[in-house]
Amino acid sequence: MRTFVFKLPGCLILAFAIGCGIRHGHPHEAAPAPVRSSTPGGFLVTSPAFEHGGLLPVEFTGDGDGISPPLEWKEVPEGTRCFALSVWHVPGPGTEKSYWVVYNIPSNIRSLPKAATGIGSPGYNDHRKSDYMPMKSKGPGMKEYHLTLYALSAEPAFTHEHVTRVDLLRSIKDITLAESTLSWKYQR
Repeated sequence: MRTFVFKLPGCLILAFAIGCGIRHGHPHEAAPAPVRSSTPGGFLVTSPAFEHGGLLPVEFTGDGDGISPPLEWKEVPEGTRCFALSVWHVPGPGTEKSYWVVYNIPSNIRSLPKAATGIGSPGYNDHRKSDYMPMKSKGPGMKEYHLTLYALSAEPAFTHEHVTRVDLLRSIKDITLAESTLSWKYQR
């Protein structure tokens, strides 16, 4: 499994997003290349349902049950007050697609079951829904998707209620203690 780990002040946030080739009109940030942390015992998010870089089981897609996958994380940085998560995908240059945003996940939580609901505060994906949006990859070929989990030193602050992935990333910029990205592939 490969991850990013950054030591900054912050609470833990998990980000998971998937794309289907639709431009969402939000400012684009380049997708991080999933790389295992070189920090011994680094913060790490995994899933018991699939391997990092592997194929996502159909039950977690729009072709199956459309439920969120189970997640687990370990080596949480000291000072973590909460977590956030985002599922995302880069369908093409200058675009990014968001499929799931959750923040203010309590700091004592170390896993989410499949079909998780009611944990933390829901944000909005690119279809203006506050639930997990299963991927329905359009077009030919294999697509790569990512889930990023953030450990935060404080709860993120927002000026409005309709929190998107872009809003989340802006809000946690200075409060992120560590982040870890889990990637997978899917093809319809």
